Amino acid sequence: MTDDTTLTARERLRVHLHEARRTTDSPIVEAQLEAALDAWNDLRPTPLRECPVCGKVGLPERIQQHRCGSKT
Repeated sequence: MTDDTTLTARERLRVHLHEARRTTDSPIVEAQLEAALDAWNDLRPTPLRECPVCGKVGLPERIQQHRCGSKT
């Protein structure tokens, strides 16, 4: 499995859904997980944000955690 510290919440969700679908023995659960993955694929992308200090652009959770000399 992937290192969860470098993934966004959306990426972690997708990984967990894929892993659950891959490891289930139940056709009913597999169908539900497939439907969840389809719904995930239909989600609009997370809008990017700009750091007000340095201007770096990225996902909100990554901009919040990046180091540019500010602690906003």
